[in-house]
Amino acid sequence: MTQPTSPDVERFDKWAATYDDSRIQRFVGQVHVAMLDLLSGAVPSTIPQAILDIGCGTGRLLRAAQVRWPHARLLGVDPAEGMVRQAAKCLPDASIYVAPAENLPLRDASVDLVVSSISFHHWADQRRGLLEVARVLRPGGYFCIADIVIPRWMAWILRSRARTPAAIRALLVEAGLEVSHQVRLFGRFVLMTLCRVATR
Repeated sequence: MTQPTSPDVERFDKWAATYDDSRIQRFVGQVHVAMLDLLSGAVPSTIPQAILDIGCGTGRLLRAAQVRWPHARLLGVDPAEGMVRQAAKCLPDASIYVAPAENLPLRDASVDLVVSSISFHHWADQRRGLLEVARVLRPGGYFCIADIVIPRWMAWILRSRARTPAAIRALLVEAGLEVSHQVRLFGRFVLMTLCRVATR
């Protein structure tokens, strides 16, 4: 099967060394806090035992998750090698892989919680990536995704893969995920969605 690629990967690879110092981190950090707050109220205290961050970048969300769930096994994937190197330095006990969302190097039903923050619009094949999320999640596992949302006409003008809230929900349902919450953040510019895999 052909490996999907995104033209953004090279840009993020070059940005990796200075990414944590960039101004965007204030915005990204607030998204991370909102995601973890939502998850802390929804996920039973007995899990997660394994957390996967798709598009993990330098591992900032995994580091924040580690504070909340210190005994969880941390996993990350990112297609940019530079980002993976930085994440591995900051999280020496985590398993970080160079891989896209569309080809996760994990066994079926091996993860309790998957997160993805402001990376969905960079995925080369969003449908295939969400099928991979559903594949690696254990029955009853959770997926929390936050991403930029813009009208369809704007996405067309900008040549962006950013979606509308309705389109994101439809893609998640199509992948076999049950949506429980959708919350708009930052003047409705970001959509945070919580869903889970139905128990089989």
